[in-house]
Amino acid sequence: MSSNTPYIQKVLINIILFSLAVSILYILFGPEDKSYINEYNLKMESLETKIDSLHNVNNDLVVEIKTLNTQIVVLDQEISKQDSKIVTLKKQTNEKVNNVDLYKYDELERFFTERYRQYIDQTKKTDSTISN
Repeated sequence: MSSNTPYIQKVLINIILFSLAVSILYILFGPEDKSYINEYNLKMESLETKIDSLHNVNNDLVVEIKTLNTQIVVLDQEISKQDSKIVTLKKQTNEKVNNVDLYKYDELERFFTERYRQYIDQTKKTDSTISN
């Protein structure tokens, strides 16, 4: 039996090496679990759909921003016109106030009489025993 021992050892080593080689080949080239690949592809498709949706929303917002910017320009122009009118009215009002400041007593009395004559006439027309 002693002469068979080296032979048996060689056979056992060859069997172990063969088993190891078969195991390695099975791991490398054997059937793979591809369920994670399908799951990955589904997630990728879902993300692509969301990205497309966000691009559409972004495009809509860009159009809305352009529209609002156009409206802002128009409103700014209108504000400038109104500001100009306000400045003109202030100048005219200041001129009138300055002119009134220069009036003498007689001129002031005539000014207010002419300006508020209708109110004075209306109070005289009241036919009441209580009125003054």
